[in-house]
Amino acid sequence: MKLVFTIAAISDIHVEKYHIQKDFFDRVNGNADLLIIGGDMNNGKDEEVKLFLRLVSGVQIPMVVIFGNHDCDAGDLGRLKEMLVVNPLIKILDGEYVEYELNGKVLGIAGTKGYGGGFTPYRIVGRGESATKAFVEEEEREVEKLQIALHQMKNSSQDFRIALTHFASFEETVDGEPKELYIILGSSKLGDAIEEVAPHLALSGHAHHGARGIKKARGKISACNIAYKVNDGKVPLFDFFLDGNVLGRYLESH
Repeated sequence: MKLVFTIAAISDIHVEKYHIQKDFFDRVNGNADLLIIGGDMNNGKDEEVKLFLRLVSGVQIPMVVIFGNHDCDAGDLGRLKEMLVVNPLIKILDGEYVEYELNGKVLGIAGTKGYGGGFTPYRIVGRGESATKAFVEEEEREVEKLQIALHQMKNSSQDFRIALTHFASFEETVDGEPKELYIILGSSKLGDAIEEVAPHLALSGHAHHGARGIKKARGKISACNIAYKVNDGKVPLFDFFLDGNVLGRYLESH
């Protein structure tokens, strides 16, 4: 197999909680061609966003960022986006699609936050009181955003595809969490949308006690939980090969 490029990906780093050092990100230079941050960088507070920007200030490769539920806590995503894109290497996906040429091949990434709702057949339904309806409506909005991004992906010409969400799109990536929490950890509707475009890799986080490593979601989709805690504080790397295979490993510590 011929290696084409390598992607580094991590989520749920909660910089206000885990006390990550700058070297954690600096080490992706020379080891990966692109860095994905899958949400829950912080709680959306100005000082936390500035800390995150300092931590990634030494990264010299493109960075793709999506938001997580904690990033949205401050309630002003417009301000948060403005702060983050001060770094010209950062591209934010909030229901968008982006392409990168890496070592002569085109990688397409469709991403959004996603939401909960549960996994078939144990899903929440939008009937009853207004709070339940609001929950389902948020899920539907995020699914629609992902579908728009995936539609662009499907109608573009690229060599490799990644679907990126913060909330889990496939039950296989949350295995290990209490089943009572599945309803708030992800949504099979996200997985339904992703399955239609057959990506080479589907990445998500959010489930801090979920499954580790690449799983064959629905028996055919390579899916991985990139949450910091799941991966024992190590940066997952994904090697993309010319024949379409994707293999996972970890960035070695010093």
